[in-house]
Amino acid sequence: MPKIAIEETVDQRSPRVKPARHLLPSLFRRRVPERRQNNDLEDIKYIPVPGTQEPVPQSGGKPPLRFVIFLLLVILPFLASVIYYVFVASDQYVAEARFAVRALSGASSDDKSGSDNGGGSAGLLNMRSATQDAYVVTSFVRSTEILKRIGEKLDYRSMFARDDADILSRFRSSDSDEKFLDYWQNHVSAYIDVSSGIITLKVRAFTPDDSVKLSNAIIQESEALINELSQRARNDIVQSMQADVEKSGKTYADTLTALNQFQHQSGLLSPEAQAKDSSTLLTGLLAQKLEFETRLFVMKQSHAEGSPTYQQLALALQSLDAQIDKKKSELTGPENASLAKALLEYSRLDTDRVIAEKLYEASQRNYDAVLAEALRKTLYLAVFVNPKLPDEAVFPHRITTPLIILLGLFILWATLSLIWASVQDHQI
Repeated sequence: MPKIAIEETVDQRSPRVKPARHLLPSLFRRRVPERRQNNDLEDIKYIPVPGTQEPVPQSGGKPPLRFVIFLLLVILPFLASVIYYVFVASDQYVAEARFAVRALSGASSDDKSGSDNGGGSAGLLNMRSATQDAYVVTSFVRSTEILKRIGEKLDYRSMFARDDADILSRFRSSDSDEKFLDYWQNHVSAYIDVSSGIITLKVRAFTPDDSVKLSNAIIQESEALINELSQRARNDIVQSMQADVEKSGKTYADTLTALNQFQHQSGLLSPEAQAKDSSTLLTGLLAQKLEFETRLFVMKQSHAEGSPTYQQLALALQSLDAQIDKKKSELTGPENASLAKALLEYSRLDTDRVIAEKLYEASQRNYDAVLAEALRKTLYLAVFVNPKLPDEAVFPHRITTPLIILLGLFILWATLSLIWASVQDHQI
């Protein structure tokens, strides 16, 4: 039996130190010098006996731990993703539409001058992009409000909870509305090109027909929303002006009513004309009285007081005096019956009527101008790319998605390996 000579003896009671097992691959492990045991062990040198072979160390038969971790963390998930995306995942079709929110507005003064110089019409309406309202539409597409409106026309839940779709892609009909909103936002997207204001709508469904139906329904509800916003803005603009018109119109009507009541009670259609006629008549009577007085004075000088002519002139003069007193009393008589009082009241009422009429006409012109401006700023939805029936499924990406998953898992594994190697270095 071959013997192995031992150059130096070793204390058998000394414990043997097992080398530390490295969990990380040598690529991420920094080599450090091994520490020397602080004990009484001497270096052992084995000298084989001539004619014998050196024993071959036997392996334990277990795979390295780092290989097992790599297999569980990277390989198995990658294989599972390949099986799912290649053999299990259901086809999903995407319908795309493009539209823009536009607004009509009147040409500015600069545009008008330029059009006049160029020979064009300055009163034409021009179109502008309503970017702010476009953001309102995209927010509306991703909200619960559009689900409420579409639900009145389409059973959108059944489109995403089809039995022929795979269990990971389809929506469970028993889930809440909040969860469906998240699912909806993952399958329906709407984004804006800031430079042009164009909205791109993409709807992903399990059948081509469903994707087109949902796209058309979203466009219809978005157009209805734009019409509501336009109508609301128009109403807000003209509401205050309409209140002013109604108020001024009521004031004008009240002044007309008061003036008509005065004319009916006084029996005078126009006290001004009546006063003018009375003044003219009074002037004629005064002139005739002056003539009669002159003739009577002449007859008195001629001592003809007893003549019939003198008596007739005296009677006529008395009649003229009575008529003159009556006309004066009509013009400047008692306060309640004088024509001057009626003329003053009529002037006040007529002045109120004229002022109310001017205010009503001004408010009506302002209202018409504001209404015309509001009509020129009408919003509308311009669809220039209608959704069409997709020919082939866009999702899932059966090759690129597993490769991306593999890359991500490998990066995760490498990162964890570097972190573990750093921890080992700090422990040494």
